[in-house]
Amino acid sequence: MSAVRAALRISRRDMWRAKGRSLLILVMIGLPVLAITAAFTYTSTSELDPHERLRWDLGSAAALVTDTEMAGPVRQNAERPELLTEISGTTRPPLAKAEIEAVVGPGARVIRSFEGYGKYQERDGYRDAMIWEADARDPVTTSRFHLLDGRFPQAEDEVAVSDVVGVPVGNILRVTRDGIAKRVVGVVRASPPAAGYGVRQIITLPGALLGRVNGDSHRSRWLIETRLPVTWDQVRQANEKGLTVLSRAVLDDPPAGGDGQDYVSGSSFLTWNKSLVAAVLVTQVVLLAGPAFAVGLRRRRRELALIAAQGGSARQLKLIVISDGLVLGAGASVLGAVLGVGVARGIVAAAGQWPDGELGPFDVPVGMVAVIVALGTLSGLAAAIVPAVQAARWDVAAALAGRRDTRRDRAGRPLLGTLVAVLGGAVLAYAALSGRLDAFIAGALLGQLGLVMIMPWLVRRIGPLAGRLPLPLRLAVRDGVRNRGRTAPAVVAVMAAAATFGMIVVSSASSVALNERMHRGPYTQGTTAIYGDEVTEESWRTIRGIAAETLPGVPLIEAFIPVDGKEEPLRPDLLERGCDGCRVYNAWAGLPLGGPDLLRYLLGRTDPAAEAALAAGRAVVFNPAGVRNGEVALTLPPQSGATDAEPARVSLPATFVRVDGPATAAGVAPVSAFTSRGYAVRLTHLLIDPQVRRLTPAEVRRLDGPVRAVTAKVMVAAERAPDIQERQVPHPFIIAAALIALGATFSATALAAADSRGDMETLSALGARPRTRRAVVAGQAAFIAGLGVPVGLLAGLGLAAVESAQRAFNFHVMPPDVAPNGYRFPDPGLVLAVPWAQFVAVAVGLPLLAALVAGLFARTRVRVSRRVA
Repeated sequence: MSAVRAALRISRRDMWRAKGRSLLILVMIGLPVLAITAAFTYTSTSELDPHERLRWDLGSAAALVTDTEMAGPVRQNAERPELLTEISGTTRPPLAKAEIEAVVGPGARVIRSFEGYGKYQERDGYRDAMIWEADARDPVTTSRFHLLDGRFPQAEDEVAVSDVVGVPVGNILRVTRDGIAKRVVGVVRASPPAAGYGVRQIITLPGALLGRVNGDSHRSRWLIETRLPVTWDQVRQANEKGLTVLSRAVLDDPPAGGDGQDYVSGSSFLTWNKSLVAAVLVTQVVLLAGPAFAVGLRRRRRELALIAAQGGSARQLKLIVISDGLVLGAGASVLGAVLGVGVARGIVAAAGQWPDGELGPFDVPVGMVAVIVALGTLSGLAAAIVPAVQAARWDVAAALAGRRDTRRDRAGRPLLGTLVAVLGGAVLAYAALSGRLDAFIAGALLGQLGLVMIMPWLVRRIGPLAGRLPLPLRLAVRDGVRNRGRTAPAVVAVMAAAATFGMIVVSSASSVALNERMHRGPYTQGTTAIYGDEVTEESWRTIRGIAAETLPGVPLIEAFIPVDGKEEPLRPDLLERGCDGCRVYNAWAGLPLGGPDLLRYLLGRTDPAAEAALAAGRAVVFNPAGVRNGEVALTLPPQSGATDAEPARVSLPATFVRVDGPATAAGVAPVSAFTSRGYAVRLTHLLIDPQVRRLTPAEVRRLDGPVRAVTAKVMVAAERAPDIQERQVPHPFIIAAALIALGATFSATALAAADSRGDMETLSALGARPRTRRAVVAGQAAFIAGLGVPVGLLAGLGLAAVESAQRAFNFHVMPPDVAPNGYRFPDPGLVLAVPWAQFVAVAVGLPLLAALVAGLFARTRVRVSRRVA
């Protein structure tokens, strides 16, 4: 124990004596710990746990009962009642208030509320909002909201809205596509998105909206006010009735033995993944801190040699160097964790906590921070192991004489490294097939370990290529080759950051390309559609005039649907599609009614025989399975799906016409085929054929405003592939990866400059100018980044390919998409899109930027001293 104390004391004193070198190592270890701690603390603050959600879930109530409308029994999770592990297959009517009171027991007061989703009208369209119906003036419910202005609703024509809706007190809010007018009497602070309610909220009295928005799709809920706790036994009794219960008492005292925890919540799974990712990120410290310890060790050669000369054993020398790793690793990790929490606190303060912002209570994940600190400390220890072994093997006489260590760095283990890298590739292939994240990370780690083994050999092979470079660059490359033990880990660290960047940009670009390939638009690409199922004929006449004035000479194609005696729109659909076990992509929601212009638009060509059949009153069908014995059988379910009754059926004389490729409709039926059978028809679409005119976005906007002013029940849309701008690469990740690469490059350059101080003294003695020495430092940065960034980008491309392969495998095992004409969309296959412009810009620009910054901040004043040969 005395030897350990002595080693720790020596390490502590050396840390204070060599402040610059110690600070560099502290930054190398502490910066990742700081970043990870700040990220996890911010994430923990933004993600509300069940206890933190109670304010918005319960207010001041003791429990919240939700009626699943299942006959029961159901089995729920204790912390998240909405997660059901057992559910009855039969339904029942909602329970009445007296039945709920009987379940929760005597002495409890129940307050009924409804929750559902609806739409409200804005100038540029409709927005989704969460609608909450209850008497918000009740003290039990009032505490759920933070009132900013006005009051809570007192009448059915009044609503309170969250501040992000943007409608002040006294204005009229039109809710649903029917434009139901409600007067805004209060504005509340929006709940945090993590609370699960959405930031756009509309609060009104029971029965004022939801029954007119989504039919019976809303949830009936009951807040329970009682002085007695709602126990887990009572929750189980409620489950027998088809009710789920969120109880404050159960959250405070969860059921023993895992009862009620049938569903493994996502939080523990995410925490496990975060721990694994933290381990992966923190282990990168070893790649940079290891060479830093080695450089510091060379500066302490004489001190350690004196200890050895006085009887210090090899074990004691190892202990001293390992103590350096322990002291610096623990100090950097603790300091980084404290600063990380402080940085997160500053970010949270700037972003704002509810009710001043969208974040929840400030939450430090103490357990996760402890894991990160432990990993940082272990990284410091691991980084000092190799230098410790080197210290025990030094020539004491040479060290005391001040001579250089003549032993060379290892040439690497290219064969073993290749085998490890191949093994990593095999594990990544397994991850692509299985979709397992742990296999993906394990494969990435093995691949990185293989590159660590190969890199010294690769660096050595680059040395002879530097013969024709300018002198400063030639000196930098040869210095890096001569000190492979310092250069190779730095290159791998830069490579890891570049691989992260490469994986992100390629994955994002591939997702965009996949979305474009998988896009199933309701209309032909480039079509502009003016549509609405409940638009009156008078409104359509006005809209035709607006379109003729805005787009003179552009023909409009009409499409109709039949309606029943109750004016309910019907959806004519094929009874037989010839598709078994596949997902039918039904773009037009049935067989549209129209004339030859609609037929030409859907076919994409002119077909005189098909137009003649349509004029003769026959339906033109594009799906061969739909036509039997010259007829097509159609079902006529309501467009809204509001009834469970068996839909009506009709049979029409039909002609089959083949369509090459996917069609957006199953065919066209003549209007007369339905009017002759007693059905009325209603105009639903005015289409602009893209073969006639493709409207620009500006023209669509110019048409949209006046048309939408006619009625809120009409929409204007232009069919386009998904906008690539909506799928941009996440900038924070790109910036973080670039900063890590730059930080690794600068740290390695600083180590190289410190380690090559003797060479710089020699250059100065030979008459080298300061700019030459500055160019050498810039060349060292360019060499490290220039080798690490391209290799990392290629590695990131491989990781993105694994992710794309896993996605392709998932699509392969899913049922195929089928167009209305029976066309089976092919599997998208492996979609890998590489943004070569970004790759080239980073591969060239990042090393140049690193060289520029390193050269600008290089120390050019060298103090010439006598050197011992």
